[in-house]
Amino acid sequence: MPAMLRGRALLALSVTMLAVGVAAGVGGVIGLVHPGRAGAPDGGGGGAGAGRLDGGATAGPAATGHPAKGWAVSNPGKPTSIEIPSIGVRARLVRLGLGSDGSLEAPRDWDTPGWYGDGSTPGQVDSNPAVIAGHVDSRTGPAVFYRLRDLKRGDQVIVRRDDGVVARFTVDGTRSFAKSAFPDAAVYGPVDTATPQLRLITCTGSFDRKAGSYRDDLVVFAHRTG
Repeated sequence: MPAMLRGRALLALSVTMLAVGVAAGVGGVIGLVHPGRAGAPDGGGGGAGAGRLDGGATAGPAATGHPAKGWAVSNPGKPTSIEIPSIGVRARLVRLGLGSDGSLEAPRDWDTPGWYGDGSTPGQVDSNPAVIAGHVDSRTGPAVFYRLRDLKRGDQVIVRRDDGVVARFTVDGTRSFAKSAFPDAAVYGPVDTATPQLRLITCTGSFDRKAGSYRDDLVVFAHRTG
């Protein structure tokens, strides 16, 4: 499923999370990426697998925020670290690209999340959300995004960039989606707001050992507030 996801006609990004089962435990890793139709999150609540892709999306919390405050720059710096105080996350970020099969590369380190480098830069004004993904667990126990499921509306996410910018985001909500019914464009497509949006992603739900995969994805919706 090839996809080049930059340019002004940016295609919507969809990330599904896979896992590797091992005797000592399971490791949640980044999975397939593929383009979807345009759509923006609008609405909230509910359980796994909900959402429409017809422009009246119900996939996640509404894209909220206030007009950008000089956040649009011609050459935004690269994100270098992420901090989520409420769940004790403080980690460096690595750049993730696409493999030859169109899948998003997985971070090599269980405790190092990555940002989709050919997509929007975290904190930059863009029509599409920035994407940061990480492991939920490893062969030996919890990984960097294990507690992502504990995030609540109003929690803070801080992304530092190498141009000196410290982009602060506020969580709007979290949603779980069945991999088999992931609403691609409604989660990752263009948003109707000038405020930079962020998506954090990891695996969730039960682990299907036969398929070697978690059954669901967890998506955190957030918008820039500082």
